[in-house]
Amino acid sequence: MNNNIPPARRGLRSAPLLPALLWLWLMLAPAAANAAFLLQTLVDSDNDAATGCIVATAAGPVTGIDYATTTRVDLGVVPPVGPVVQERCTLGALAADPGFAPLPPAQWALGVGAAGGTVDVVETYARVPAAPAGARLAFAARTDDASWAPTALVTRNGALGGPPVVIPGPGAPFGVPLDNPLAIALLALVLATLAVRGLARHRHAPGAAALLLALVAGLAWAAIARDGNPADWGAIPPAAQDTTPALPGTLHLDAVYARQEGGVLNVRFDLDLGIRPPAAVADGPYTVAQSATLSVAAPGLLANDLPGQPAAVVREFRLAGGGPAQPAGSTIAFAGGTLTVHASGAFTVNSPALTGSPAFDYHLGNGLAAGSWATATVNVTPSATCGNGMKEVGEACDDGNSITEFTCPYGTTSCIACNATCTATLNLSGPYCGDNAVSHGEVCDDSNSITEFTCPYGTPNCIACNATCTSILNLSGPYCGDNVASHGEICDDGNNIDEAACPYGTANCVTCNASCSGTLNLTGPFCGDGVKNGLEQCDPNDGGGPACKPDCTLL
Repeated sequence: MNNNIPPARRGLRSAPLLPALLWLWLMLAPAAANAAFLLQTLVDSDNDAATGCIVATAAGPVTGIDYATTTRVDLGVVPPVGPVVQERCTLGALAADPGFAPLPPAQWALGVGAAGGTVDVVETYARVPAAPAGARLAFAARTDDASWAPTALVTRNGALGGPPVVIPGPGAPFGVPLDNPLAIALLALVLATLAVRGLARHRHAPGAAALLLALVAGLAWAAIARDGNPADWGAIPPAAQDTTPALPGTLHLDAVYARQEGGVLNVRFDLDLGIRPPAAVADGPYTVAQSATLSVAAPGLLANDLPGQPAAVVREFRLAGGGPAQPAGSTIAFAGGTLTVHASGAFTVNSPALTGSPAFDYHLGNGLAAGSWATATVNVTPSATCGNGMKEVGEACDDGNSITEFTCPYGTTSCIACNATCTATLNLSGPYCGDNAVSHGEVCDDSNSITEFTCPYGTPNCIACNATCTSILNLSGPYCGDNVASHGEICDDGNNIDEAACPYGTANCVTCNASCSGTLNLTGPFCGDGVKNGLEQCDPNDGGGPACKPDCTLL
């Protein structure tokens, strides 16, 4: 080490070190992977199918593969494309390539519908040695959870046994994809610093610096940027394509483009990843009273929208008709109150002071496909007046008064009333004729609202109440012994006694038992039955008694 170098010159010598290290870090820094779709570029760098590894694809095995580069596309993150990993054929098997350094940025944009219709553009790369004689390629696509059927292009026309995919050698002696503006600036700083050092030594640095800066600008301009925009591919023809229609639920590689610049193979995949733009639909009108709060829960504004794929959220909102847009989750002034709109579609209008129909616009987005704007209208009504008989916004009920009732009006068995503040309904009961309680001017109440005309069977006499509970009724009723067979009686002989014999003078008779439930066949005493009975003085047939007349009197 030359310790005689002046400090100023030592600082000048070490000046390029920091930006150079930072630039190198930007070029090499990896990023965490979030896999969804896996796009694979298979490279036979020496164009010799007899050397290298055999790799299985959906279109069959591909031989001679020296490098396999895999790009992840995760529709759940922003940006969705990347990072890239690379494997190298070692001892007949693919293994992590120790010489692979990812290019910055680790993740980048996706061209949604950039190739027309629903065809999405994924731009990526592989880092392989320059192949002066050209390279043989194959391309494959799949999902990491096997939710979509895999696909592959291993021939130029996508047909089995078709011509192989071959690209010529590099079109430039040196190629660096400088699509990172910060990397370009840092590299320019390194070159400019080197030029300044040369100026201190050789006094010819201005021209060299200008030339180096022009080279940087040229490299940046010439590189194919990974921005999802196919415009910078110019007239480069597809390396392979498949014109057969895509089947539902399957990945489909419409076309793949490839261009080699030095040690970088730029690749463009054109395929349908199922991305669909969301579409917002107008909402409302919602209604809120002055000074009240309107809270609409999720999905709220999104409930009637076309969600798209991936499902959209509310990205921003604004007052209807224009004005600055605010990100979801913000709060803005609205109708003399405030409005807060959330990404979930939920929103809150708090304490509006101005009546009318104010509106706000909201913008959908899913991070990939552009969404549309829609308008939501809110009707702000005058504050509710409890007790005016009209159920207004913010009221649970309104029964025309500001009293909390405890019973229904007389004559109404059940009713629904409103409390004194119109904030809750009340399920009540009330007094009525027939509730077995004498009240509200009733003369009587016998637990029903019927005018009875007789007592219940078995009750000779009773007191009842008429149907309106205004008069007492003295009634009689049927019973066993009333000499009328009724109410299921078998008989009724005018009493409720079990007779033992017929009346005197009746030899045979039929009577009724004490419960009127059955008849009795009886016999009775009579003059001439041979037995002195009752008032008889004698019986002519007693067989030995005194002389007796036929009427049972003595001769």
